[in-house]
Amino acid sequence: MARKLLIVSILLLLTSVSFAQKKKKDREKKGQTEANSTYNEIGATLPPLNFYRRDGISLTEKDLNANAPLIIMLFNPTCEHCEQQAKIFQQHLSWFKDTELLLMAAEHMGPYLGYFVSNTGSDKYPSLQIGLDSSNFIKNTFRYESLPQINVYDKQRKLVKVFTGITPIDSLKPYIQ
Repeated sequence: MARKLLIVSILLLLTSVSFAQKKKKDREKKGQTEANSTYNEIGATLPPLNFYRRDGISLTEKDLNANAPLIIMLFNPTCEHCEQQAKIFQQHLSWFKDTELLLMAAEHMGPYLGYFVSNTGSDKYPSLQIGLDSSNFIKNTFRYESLPQINVYDKQRKLVKVFTGITPIDSLKPYIQ
């Protein structure tokens, strides 16, 4: 009898600990979602944007064409899928003549940016802006699903679409002017 009582007590204890941990994770996730939901949901306004290009020039959203849609690809310079997406953009750069196109990596990825540019040949395309985030843009907009993540903003700088993973150019076509 005492043995059964001990087993039941242990099971109840494990269940309550597990439940408490799940509640804590849910609260943390909810807090993270609430913090990020301001900028990563459809209809959200573009958050403050500041990035450094490879040449060291710092740009903000004010330096981009305000009368054009904006497409921002969040990427990791060591990600093969991101390299593939950059090459897709390069093959269709003429489609983006009236759309701002920016590829942005996290600031701590600076040492790997040269590797990315070398692998993709991006330095041959001056209209393809590649930079490092210096304003927490990625932290505010990344959905933690997969890379690359492509955020599409309209002329009013409202988020209209988010793509994750390699995205065919045909999927982007409706958002390109």
